[in-house]
Amino acid sequence: RMVRASYAVCCCCLICICPSLYLQLLHMSMLSSESLFCVLFVFASLAHGAPPHYPVPIPPGGRLSVHGWLILPWEQVAPIKNASAPIHAWFVHHTPEFWPDSPHNFQIILGGSMHVMSTHENITYPIDLPYPPSSPLLVDEYTFTPPDPFPLNDLLGGQITSLVGVVYNGSFDTTYERSAIALATLYLDQPLPYATATYLNMSTAIIPFKTQQYYSYPRNPLFLSQKDPSPHFYLSHAIHAAPDFDQVIHVEMPLSSCVCTNCHDASHQLPSFLALASQPGATWQFPDIPNTLEARLMPSSSSSPSSSLSSVSAILFDDENGEDDSAYLDCQMKVLEEIHCVV
Repeated sequence: RMVRASYAVCCCCLICICPSLYLQLLHMSMLSSESLFCVLFVFASLAHGAPPHYPVPIPPGGRLSVHGWLILPWEQVAPIKNASAPIHAWFVHHTPEFWPDSPHNFQIILGGSMHVMSTHENITYPIDLPYPPSSPLLVDEYTFTPPDPFPLNDLLGGQITSLVGVVYNGSFDTTYERSAIALATLYLDQPLPYATATYLNMSTAIIPFKTQQYYSYPRNPLFLSQKDPSPHFYLSHAIHAAPDFDQVIHVEMPLSSCVCTNCHDASHQLPSFLALASQPGATWQFPDIPNTLEARLMPSSSSSPSSSLSSVSAILFDDENGEDDSAYLDCQMKVLEEIHCVV
């Protein structure tokens, strides 16, 4: 069956000890990509710094192809005055496939930072992206694509830690023509493993989810320490059983709407669940919405069956085997935009 290799490492000391200083340094572009983000979600028991384990072999040099990445920017100051400032974002592997011999048969979401490259006149121009929170919505798809093929296995195994490529407005899947807007180097957050790396198994023995499930990635990883009352998240649909669909949406989640159910002991209280929700790759279940393309989560202005709902109920268990009597977090999410969707 499909097995997800999602992992975690501990928090950076700077984030844990002094998040306000971290934010100031972030805005001043004084943090390296290696120290930028160390809060990754855990789904397997790994020794810190140990190489990740996957359910299939990933020999070096394998899955050689052109691999593009959908850009989901973090909340940050737009690099208008400082064009060389790094751009911090989530990067979604574009586009996953189920075929056993496909070089794209992993669903991957990772953190990293893009550094714009100077032109041949030695001039550095800022990358023209809609930077949140000043730009509330992305509206278009923005992608990063290294023009030359590279082995995805080497990225999964940690041998590749940076990529040089082109930043585009658009992708191969958008209805409008994609246009190149910059050259940049993408530095992948270290140490391994990444936030989400899911092997896609095409076996018909895999039972599809009955209801929608999504992985979440905070638009501001420091929303808890900054006491943001209504943080924003990027949600990626959990690709599980063929056929399935690859979708990324943008939601807002008022923390005042969150209720902890069956929370009877100290380890299952609202603060601990919110901490779990702040970690990238947290899995949310939407029990009222069937897991079909037609019923996928969409903004209220769309014609989706869920469009009549101003918000949807999302449930987060503290493990993957949520039972009826398990403790869980129930929050209301408002879908603001669909960023990407491919069947």
